[in-house]
Parts: sequence; C-alpha cells; structure tokens
Amino acid sequence: MAATPSQPLPPKEQALFRSVVKHYEAKAYKKAIKAADAILKKFAEHGETLAMKGLTINSQVDGAQKDGKKEEAYELVRRGLKADLRSHVTWHVYGLLYRSDREYREAIKCYLNALRIDKENAQILRDLANLQVQMRDLSGYVDTRHTLLTLKPSNRNNWISFAVAHHINKNHTMAVEILESYEKTLEEVPSNEAYEHSEMLMYKSRVLEEGGRLQEALEVLELNDAKIRDRWGRAQSRASLLLRLGQASAAGVNGLQVWKAEAAYRALIELNPDHYRMHEGLQAALGLRPAPGAALTDDQRTRLGTLYKDLQELYPRSSACRRIPLDCLTGAAFEAALADYCKKYLIKGVPSLFVDLLPLYADAAKVATTHALFERWCATLRTGDGFGDGTGSEVGQAFVWTLLFLAQSYNHAGRFADALKLADEAILVSPSTTEGFSIKGKILAHAGCPEGAAHLAEAARRGDLGDRYLNSMAVRALLDAGRPDAADLTAGLFVRDDAGAPPSSVLYDMQHMWYEVAAGDCHWRLGDLSKALKKYVAVTKHFDDIHEDQFDFHGYCMRKMTLRAYIDMLNMEDKLYGSDYYSQAATGAITAYLALHDAPKAADAEADEEAKMKLMSADEKKKYKLKKKKEEKNAVKAADEKKAAEEAMRVAREAAAKAAAAATGDKKKTGGGPAKEKDADPDGAKLAATADPLGEATKLVVMLKEHAGARVSTQLAAFGVYRRKGRLLLALAAVTRAAAASDGGPGHPDVHVAVVRLAALAAASPPANPAAAAVLSDGVKALLAPSTDAVSYAKAWQAEHAGASGGVRARIAAATAAVALDGSVAAKAAALALVTGSQLTSVSHADAVAALAALTDKGSPLADEAAAAAFNASAAKAFPYSASFGGDAQVTNYEVFQFDGLLEAFGKLSF
Repeated sequence: MAATPSQPLPPKEQALFRSVVKHYEAKAYKKAIKAADAILKKFAEHGETLAMKGLTINSQVDGAQKDGKKEEAYELVRRGLKADLRSHVTWHVYGLLYRSDREYREAIKCYLNALRIDKENAQILRDLANLQVQMRDLSGYVDTRHTLLTLKPSNRNNWISFAVAHHINKNHTMAVEILESYEKTLEEVPSNEAYEHSEMLMYKSRVLEEGGRLQEALEVLELNDAKIRDRWGRAQSRASLLLRLGQASAAGVNGLQVWKAEAAYRALIELNPDHYRMHEGLQAALGLRPAPGAALTDDQRTRLGTLYKDLQELYPRSSACRRIPLDCLTGAAFEAALADYCKKYLIKGVPSLFVDLLPLYADAAKVATTHALFERWCATLRTGDGFGDGTGSEVGQAFVWTLLFLAQSYNHAGRFADALKLADEAILVSPSTTEGFSIKGKILAHAGCPEGAAHLAEAARRGDLGDRYLNSMAVRALLDAGRPDAADLTAGLFVRDDAGAPPSSVLYDMQHMWYEVAAGDCHWRLGDLSKALKKYVAVTKHFDDIHEDQFDFHGYCMRKMTLRAYIDMLNMEDKLYGSDYYSQAATGAITAYLALHDAPKAADAEADEEAKMKLMSADEKKKYKLKKKKEEKNAVKAADEKKAAEEAMRVAREAAAKAAAAATGDKKKTGGGPAKEKDADPDGAKLAATADPLGEATKLVVMLKEHAGARVSTQLAAFGVYRRKGRLLLALAAVTRAAAASDGGPGHPDVHVAVVRLAALAAASPPANPAAAAVLSDGVKALLAPSTDAVSYAKAWQAEHAGASGGVRARIAAATAAVALDGSVAAKAAALALVTGSQLTSVSHADAVAALAALTDKGSPLADEAAAAAFNASAAKAFPYSASFGGDAQVTNYEVFQFDGLLEAFGKLSF
C-alpha cells in the first residue's frame, strides 16, 4: 500500500509512512503506531496516516478494552477518509476494517470505491476477488479475475483463478479454454512444478467431466498418464469415467468401455480390497447394482455370491469381501456367510460387530436368522462346546461377546427383559469387560431409565480411564439423565486446561457440537432456557466460524494448486448450514426464543402475584412471604455452594495437571500460558434477556429456510415464528412446504396441528388487504381439501390417523387440534379421552414421554392432572423399566455413584 499524492508528504514523512505500512504487515503494531504518531504530529489530518493508524489499532484489540479500541479504530479511519476522499488507500483501509468484522458487503463497497480511484491496483483487486468468491458474487468474481489476468498475464495464479471463476460460475467450456490457453504458454514444465502441473491436469479432467464431456475428460487422463502424480486419484477418475461412458453409450451399453471399467475397478480393489466405493463401481460395471428403488433380482444375487466367493479367495484378509455378500445373500447361504463372518470377530472380541451388521436389520428374515444363529451359539458356548462345530476351547472370550451381541440385538427389537438378562450374564462371566456395562446402560436408556444408564456408563468409564469413547458415552448418558454439571466435569477429564478455563469453555473452543446440542437439550428439559439457548447459539457460532475459515483458502489454494480440494471445499461450504447439527441447534434456539416470547413478562408476573396476595388473609400473606424469602435464600446458598465447588474443582485439576507435568518434565502442562478471556455470559442470561426474541428467532429461520428448507422441522419452526408475528402468508407458505416435505404429507401429526391452527387464525383475523386475504383463503382451502372447513377436516384426520391403530403422537395431535378449534369443557374432555383411552401396545418410549408432557405442561392446551395420572398408569404398565412413568420393574442391580460429590474422583483422574 504505497502512499498516493492526494495529500503529498515531505520525503522524511513519506519514508515514515512506508515504515508504518511495513511494520503493520510485519505485525509490529507498536512500531507502526509510533511512526504514525510521528507523522500526525506535523500533519494531524493526513488521511492515509489516520487510516493506517486506525487499522493498526484494530489489529491490536483484545481483552476488556476490545469495544473501546475498535470504536477508536473506526473513528480514526473515518477521519482519514473524510480528510482524503480521493485516496485509494483510505478506501482500501476502510474495506479492510469492515472485512475484519465480517461485514463483507460493506467491505466490497469500499474496495469498489478504491478501484474507481486506482483502477489497476492489483492488491485491491485481489482483496476484492477474495470477498466476491466468499460472498458467492460469481459474476463479479469473473470480472475481477479477468481484470487481474489482463493486468498481469504472465502470472500463473491469474490464469488458474480465472479458470476456477468460470468453473464455479458453471461455465465449464470457458474454464477449459482458459486452461488450454495457459497450457499453450508453457514451453516446458520445470521439475519443481511437476506436482502443480499434475494437479492442473486432474482439475481440467474434472471440469470436462462436470461439463458433460466425458470422453475428453478421459483423454486428458490417458494422454497425460506420465505427468499425473496422483496415481490413485487418476485411476479412480478413469474407472468412473469408463463406467459412465459405457452406461451412457447412445447404442445402449458400450461393452468395451464397461469391460475396461471392470478391469479398472478390479485393479483398484487389488490396491485396496476394503474400499467400499470401489466395490460399488465393480458391481455397477458388472450390472449387479439394482435400479433406483428396485431390489436385486435372483440372478444378480447369484452372480454377486459367485463374484465375492472369488474375491474372498483372492483377498482372504479383506473384511469388505466377506461383509458385502451379507447384503445380497438370503436363506441358508446368508446364514453360512454370516456365521463365517462373525466367528472371527467374536473370538477376537470386536465391540463394533453389531454396528457393522445393523444395516441387515432392515430385513425381518435376516433378523430372525441372526437371532436363531446367536441363540444357538450362546447355548453351545455356555456348555463349553464352542460354536457347535468342534472348535471347543479355541474360542477365547467368544461367549461374552456373543452374549453382548445378542443383548444388543434384543435391545434393537425392543425385548428389553431378554437383553438385560444377557447383559447381566456377560458382566457376571467377565466383570472386567467394560462393554458389558456400557451395553447394559444403553439397554436401560432405551427402556426409559436414563439415571440407571448414567451409572452404568460411569462404571464402564471407570473400567478404562484412558478411553475417550467411554468418557464421551458417560457424558452423553449424564446429559440424558439431566446431570449437566457432572457431564461437564466428566468431559473435562479429557480437556487440557492450561489457563484454568472451565471445561465447557474449552469444549466450545474445540467445537464439540454433539456435546453442545445434547447439553442444550438437557438444559431445555430441565427448564433452564438461558443455558439451553447458550449451548444452541454456541453451535450456530461454530458454523459461522467454519464459514469464515474458508476465506484464507481462496488465495492459498490458487498458489498451491490444490484445485480439486478447493472446489470440494466450496461445495461443502455451500451446504454447510444444511448440516444436521446446525439444523438441530438452530431449531432448538428458535424453540427457546419462542418460549421466551410466550413467557409472561416480569410486570405481568408481579401483577399476578399482587392479585394472588390480595385474596390471602394477613396470616397467609405472612406465611407466603416467609416461604418465598426462604426459597430465595436457599437458591442463593445453592448457587454459592456450586460456585465454591467449581472453584475447588478448578484448583484441584490445576494442581493435578501441574503435578503430572512436574513428574514428566513437560513444561507445556504447567499452566504457564496466557489466561483465557472469561466468558462474559457463561449461563446465557444476556442471550435470554434479549428485547426481541422473535427477531432473533427470525434470523435463524431465514438461514434454515435457505439451507435446510426441505426439513419438516425447519418449516414448522418457521410457522411458529410467523404465526406469532402475524405474518399469515409466510405462515401459510411454511405449512404448505412442511406438508410437502413430510413423509406422511398432511398426515404428519405436527403438520396437522399447524394446518388447524393456521385455519383458525385465518378465520379469526384475516389480512386487511383483500388480495392477501384471497391468497390466504385459497391456500388454507388447499390444505383442508377435500374437507370444506377446519372442523370437518380435523374430524376426518382423526378418523384416518388417530383411530384404534393410530400412534400416540397422532392421538395427541388430534386432541390438540380439537381443543384449538373448540375450547369448551366438553370438547377438551373428549380430546383427553382420545389420548388416555387407547392401548399403548406399539408406542415408542419417546412418544409416550412426549404425550405425558402434553398432559402435564402448564402451557399445554391438554394439561389435565386426572388425564395425566391415567395415562401415566397405562404407560407404567407398557414400560415397566421406565423411571419416567414409575414402572414396577425398574432395574437396580448396578453400582450407584454420587454424581453430586465427585470432587475427589475427578481431582485424581484429571487428564
């Protein structure tokens, strides 16, 4: 950034200004500010110097002075800009300042203003190009890259970047022409650029393939075989192209190309026999893949069996060659192959065997065969006869692992009593096998006893303190059991805490999204909205950071020529906010914001309390005030005790870490690093105190609709927000999309409730605008069709979906809709009878818990103590192991840990 003559400086000050820029680029910020101050002493309103000083101060900001320093930085840059509007440097610096705060659109405006003054400034053009691709302004990115190439056509990066710009703008033909034009400029590729040239050739082939020019893409790989360094990538791309060319032949299947594809995939399998994608390619080349939505034919199953019998002989150590046939074989052939596959892993004691075979459980016949086989093995192993095939005593720990596999299988089938019996037997046979405790815990969790599952997960964790997976499972079980504090401490055992930060803060830095989503759900179930919101919003911030992180790669990947990885990264970033974790966290945050919006305000709560006290006698008022004062005192005491315990825990963990570091001589663990900045809102109180919860929820809804609009949860969340805002047309669009996205269409229980509520709102308060009212009316009619009104629609839906064979979710939805349409006592009684009067024979535990919540939550339209008690009694019989309903068969044969007093244990077990 050289100074311009807009405000000329004397030679001495010009040299000082150049040193300001030099020090800034070297991150010697104090020296840069000192040099800037020297200039400003003589030229107090020199625009470029003011701007550079502001930019330098902005690069320094951190800690408690962050807000004040940042404001000072903006003020200095604005002063500089005001003093010298005709300087491209001041506009460029203003753009850099906006870029540092992720205000990319404002930064782009500043860069464009700078280019109006200095049209050929390469640095500004590069910065602008990076922002344009970051914001996916692809047409602008193409133009900027074309300008850069025109300015410096000898630069390889300009050629490649121009080609990439056209590629991501879907202009594949132009991208290929640019790459070919660049190739023509190369007389000879230097040996030190062989890898970069190889990557360019692979990238060119990919662009041709994406543009539909398969034969040309294949020719690039064939003609440049000796120049391509990525041998595996070339072979994989070549096999894929041969297969696609064979399948896309105008005359049907091109036998030669398919034969070449088969040979290519066989060669790849020889290199890596356990690569499942290569097996899929070989199957496709041989015509052994079923058509979309179709099943394998008998001939295909026979040929697949023969194929993998041959492959097993060629690659006897390959697990894929023995696992894949299990998907296609049936009957006696399947049983024989399953037995051959499982024995080896049972003898070795491989815990993941059940997860490996879980996809087979979609076939009821294979489930029955698996159960029969393992039941037979359990019987023979129990009597010492091995697998019943003469193996005898050569089976090692196979009995324990066979018991545990069958226990997991029964658990999957909902046979909790049988599963628990087998798990107990496995623990009795081998108490040192930690998987016995963890599997029993999972069974209890599925049976509805999260507290017992947490104790068993803790027992498993203590069986192997160095196992991170068991630690994570214990954390998850504690969160499911409603013990977030113990979960934090447990997670902290595998967190290196150099600066005394709490485990939750370190886990945030590590972007442990599964933990934060689960912790948010835990706090939500406990009714702590602020902490739940804190966890959910933390996950959404992780995704913002991941999206921001791509910025550094726009220039790096062009320099290093990692073009295929760069395109993959851009594609991943484009789908980033459609991730399951983002959807779960954003939906959870929206639900929390809606709860905050619906919650009574403090003034309303005080008015209700005053009205309540007016009805009390003087003696009752005195007792009520004393009780309230005591509750407040106990709450403060509990908070102080918790804070003291956390501080003692922190001190104990630091002492343990320092002792371990001193014993091993590792100075990195002694905690001598800089103190981590404390979270100003650790419990989410500031988040929950937002003045506009609906506005915050709307921001998340807009993001979800853009990136995860095909999810039912997204559209239902959007309906909840727009319904409360009175935006009925947007609410109509959300319900319509939810009905289209759900598997059951309008038969989805939650969609049904949304349709009825929308119809009631449209009838009660239609839009004032006649055109909007007509659109809303037509949309509601389409949703209610073939019924003509909401009442008849609700009755027809109830008859179809919430009858004797309907699930409890459908019955709750029907009851909620009925009460929404008719709030009379008689209507509510009929609705409650629909919920409580049905059998719970084929109902999941989660649905039963949700139904009980609908009958007990104060804000629910179905809240009723008598109905809740009746439903709870029925659920206790249907789920005897469930603690949620007080079942009479709850499991108690496990070690109980005092999770509220684990200071000593955690202090000793610090990582």
